[in-house]
Amino acid sequence: MTIVPRIPDETRVKHLELLQVTIGRFGTNSFLVKGWAMAVNGGLVTVAAGGAGWAVAVIALMMTWGFWLLDTYYLEQERLFRSLYDRSLTPDPGQVPLFSMDVGRYAQSVPWRVVAMSRTMRLFYGTFALADVAAALFLFFMS
Repeated sequence: MTIVPRIPDETRVKHLELLQVTIGRFGTNSFLVKGWAMAVNGGLVTVAAGGAGWAVAVIALMMTWGFWLLDTYYLEQERLFRSLYDRSLTPDPGQVPLFSMDVGRYAQSVPWRVVAMSRTMRLFYGTFALADVAAALFLFFMS
């Protein structure tokens, strides 16, 4: 009879807590990126409308795309770590090595394009992108 050593429950709980902290950090980063995107975009469009011209509105559009990509990265990582967390909850402790932070095996299940084009991302950043394009076109044809 083979005796399989049982991982202490408190050790598994510590692993889950570590994953929760990491997931929370990515969620906080995503929130901060959205705040910066709103501030930078609003400021650039205001400056463009104040006389700086359509080129500043185009810069606002590029900044919106940059923030969109950065936020996509954070949300993708958050989803990958949620997958690792869910897998770590299984009763078979050998399925996920203890204190593993390797999310590479879940990359296929969370493609970044799906994250980037999720409804919330499209609504948030798409609104800014449309406003930037509208401002750039308006300012271009008014100059």
